[in-house]
Parts: sequence; C-alpha cells; structure tokens
Amino acid sequence: MATLDIIFDGYFQCRLATDPDPSNEQRGISGFTYSVAGETLLDPSIWSQAKDIQDAYGDKDSAFKDPLRSNPQFDIKNIREASPDYVNYNSRGIGILVKEVQINGEVVSDLTEKMKGFLCRFANRPKSNGPFNGPIFEGRNQITSDGDPDRFTVNPFVFTISSPDDSKMVLSRFDPLDMNCPDKQLYQIFPNDVVSRRLPYQRFAMSEDGLAQVGLTMDSLSTYFQNRMTWLKTKIVEAEAINNPALAEAYKSRLYAVNFFTQATGPTVLANRLLSRIPLRQLYHHTIRGNASMEPIPMADQEFFGPYVIDTEKEWEILYYLGQYDGDLMAGWCSGTISIPIKI
Repeated sequence: MATLDIIFDGYFQCRLATDPDPSNEQRGISGFTYSVAGETLLDPSIWSQAKDIQDAYGDKDSAFKDPLRSNPQFDIKNIREASPDYVNYNSRGIGILVKEVQINGEVVSDLTEKMKGFLCRFANRPKSNGPFNGPIFEGRNQITSDGDPDRFTVNPFVFTISSPDDSKMVLSRFDPLDMNCPDKQLYQIFPNDVVSRRLPYQRFAMSEDGLAQVGLTMDSLSTYFQNRMTWLKTKIVEAEAINNPALAEAYKSRLYAVNFFTQATGPTVLANRLLSRIPLRQLYHHTIRGNASMEPIPMADQEFFGPYVIDTEKEWEILYYLGQYDGDLMAGWCSGTISIPIKI
C-alpha cells in the first residue's frame, strides 16, 4: 500500500499565560506574555488560521488599528505586527498551509497544485477540551509529563484540511487520548498509560533548521528583540504624531514587556526567557487513531482525491514541529507531515 504525505507549515497563535503566572491568568502579571490595551484576555487556545481568530473576536477597535500596518491581518483583534526585519511573519501572518504533496517520497504534481495553500488546522473538540476556544498545550502543572515543565501534549487532537475559502473540508480525523473513553478530558485519565505517545519526544533548544524556516539565523538572534524595541519606539512616536494615545499605549505596553524580559533575565540566549523561545522547537510524532464509533468520524473527500483512495480505517501518522515561539507576538511556527495510507 502506498503512503500519501501532505506537507504543511505556517504560523499559529497561542496567547497563553507563562510562568510564574498560573495557567489561568488572563492579563499577564509575572510571565512574559501580556494582554495589552485593545486585546481580549489571554486564552491558551491554539489558533491555526487568522480567519478563525477574526470569527471569534472580530477586528480591532478603530483606535487600535495602525494605518501604517504592513498586512491586513494586523487589523484583526489580538494579531500583532512584528518589526520589519521579521519578513516571513509579517508577509505570511497566522495560517498553517499545505506546502506539498508526495506519494512514497515523490512529489505528486497534480495534487500539489490542487492542494497548495489549503488550510490545515489543529481543530477543537469541546467534549474533550473544556472551556477553551481551541486545543491547548496541556501540562496540568507537569502532571502529564512526569515533572518535565517543557513537555505538553496538544489536546484535544483533531487535524483537518480545508480549501482556502473553507467551502470544502477534504480531510479530518480525531485522535482520542483514551480509545475506550474518547470523551474523557485529560485530567480524568491516568497519564503514564495513555498520554505519553502524544508528548513531544525530541526537544531542540537551539534549532538552526527551525530558525532557517522562519528566515532567521543564530547570528541574527542577538539583535532580534533589539530590532523589535527600536521599531516599537518608532511606532509610539507615529501613534502620538497622529494623536492616537490608545494605540501609543498599546505599543508602550509591548515595549515594556520586551525590554524587561530581554534585559533582566539573562545575558545569553538560553538564559534569556523571551529570546530562548525563538530557537526552541519540539518534535511530535504519533498516530491519529479515531474511528467511526467516535465523533468526529474519520473523513476524506474521495471525490476530491480522485484515483488516490484514502484509507480511513488504518491509523494515520503525523510528524510535526512546534516552536520559534515569539512571546511578544504570541505566535510560533509549525511544520510537519501527515502520512495517510492510500490505494492507487
């Protein structure tokens, strides 16, 4: 049997509270992530697409829209702009997209052309999630990872692929933590038995490959947040020049946080709380096992895939990196491959 590999990448948003704030902190007090004026309260949900953020929260109030913003996405509430040196983020914005399609390691031109730019989502499943708008990085104060503070599972796990205009979903599958009780939330499951397969199994503190994917290098790290602070100072001046004190205050809050957490927490990359997250990424590799007895049922639009017959009964395999998290933007980079058995 052949394997269909769908390769994807892009930026996700996650406005989660960070230590030493508790995980349910909604403004940001002691951690390096803050909600600033014009934004909603912090929420640990993982957002894979900007349009979902817009559907949930709408656009920014007019006082917080920057007339000089570089991308229309930055008119959406909670989505922040970066300094001009972070070209990859400013040009792409939030959105995980299909990049390429292969079969048994060989590029399939017709499917790549057909699927490139399709929307990939880590989607929600409220039954096994709780009060959040999307899946979250589940840690439960390290209970789920045997005391390792940096290993979180993405939960709940529903992976979907849809057309760019969202008119057609072509793939969807749910991976329950517990196959016998798919609706259980994580705190209801004894972790060592069933959760470990979904935890990241490799951690790269200084990933040059991850940096390269977002257009950065090890050499550029030393000036990464210096450039951000210089730009934020300029934006404050611009906002004040057009007599927009609300926008100026929002930029001032960002500048305060970036300055404090890059200047006061350590002189090296790994010792610096904010900067150390930029080269960091973690590798996840597990199967997606949901079956027809649980919702959402495995789905593949066979008409869309034509001669490539998707097997929705066998387990699918997914490998994905999450990292390059920018605590000012509250956004990170995802890249990965979902591998699906097919009949040709």
